[in-house]
Amino acid sequence: MKDLSAYYEIARLITAELSETITPEEKERLNVWLAEDERHYMRYCRIRERLKRGEGENVFRNPERVREDMEKLKKKLSGNKRRFLLSGNYFWRYAAVAVFTIGIAIGLIERPWEDRSSEISPMAQQPAVLPGSYKAVLTLASGEQVNLEEWGRDSLWKDGTLIRKRKGELTYEQKAGDMQQEEMLFNTITIPRSGEYKLVLSDGTKVWLNSASKLKYPVAFTGGQRKVFLEGEAYFEVAADTVHPFLVETSGMSVTVLGTGFNVMAYPEEMEAAVTLVHGKVGVQTDHRQQILQPDEQYVYQTTTRRGTVRKVDVSQYVDWKDGILNFDSMPLEELTRRLGRWYDVDFFFVAEELKTLKYSGAFKKYNDIRYVLNIIEEITNVQFVLNERTIVVNRK
Repeated sequence: MKDLSAYYEIARLITAELSETITPEEKERLNVWLAEDERHYMRYCRIRERLKRGEGENVFRNPERVREDMEKLKKKLSGNKRRFLLSGNYFWRYAAVAVFTIGIAIGLIERPWEDRSSEISPMAQQPAVLPGSYKAVLTLASGEQVNLEEWGRDSLWKDGTLIRKRKGELTYEQKAGDMQQEEMLFNTITIPRSGEYKLVLSDGTKVWLNSASKLKYPVAFTGGQRKVFLEGEAYFEVAADTVHPFLVETSGMSVTVLGTGFNVMAYPEEMEAAVTLVHGKVGVQTDHRQQILQPDEQYVYQTTTRRGTVRKVDVSQYVDWKDGILNFDSMPLEELTRRLGRWYDVDFFFVAEELKTLKYSGAFKKYNDIRYVLNIIEEITNVQFVLNERTIVVNRK
């Protein structure tokens, strides 16, 4: 961000989001800015946290404070001739009708919300914990297991199907007409903690598998439907086929589609399972009840009570993981650390139970060292992380 008008535009988008008046197009522009640099997320989260605590009131509601801060802002930016500066009556009318927004703009570039990159935190001094990578074990119909990291071949003919491997992706190629075959053979791909992989099924359906997940699927689809079995989390882009519906079976849920994009999260250790629809239409079956989802809707299934609810969501929070982003919105720290634990292959220990319920919003590139992620969480919350081999202790500051 190099000029005042650009700062103001981002501040306007944040204001619209906080007031729940943001349009989908504006939300997309804000997300692009947040994804450009992790420091943008840090500033954004600090502003939100301070607003929640009421610490921004003087900045946002006192015009004289805004006038003083804007003068400082003008001086800060005046060194570049290409920068846009406001002056005269227009400047003050601009400030008068947008005190709240300008206050956020000040927060984006001025203290106390500047990044303190020069400070060395205790977490930054601890040993590195590297992020996950492409890891998977393929179990063939014969029971033979193949570690895809160590597999030296780039293709394999097996059970009448061509299997191709390239970096982080496994592709099955099925001959035309094979849907009529009688025999159905299954393969299983298992993604360990700190792993991820992409799978292209024989019908062209694309599956992104998250860490600590498992998918059982036919080598070649036969019969009247296409059914796979999931444990963990996966995003599906289902190849359209109105004659052969696609089914995803999990413990407690069955998702039926004809051609669509959606995310399924069903980890055994989680109290909730969820289906999030990006585009198309899906039906979720639980205990003889079916719920039809529309785009931007999520079905949340409580595994203990066996009850489900539908809600509107920002789908990016639930599918960004496949694009390299860890995205959290008011997520309890206990749930957040479980997700981090699966990706970084670490365990978290909470010294105090009440720390588990603290909520956090933010997003990070998931290929960062975990120290970077935890350091940012420490910056805006009242917790401290201490790394002890593969266990991270969560305590109060």
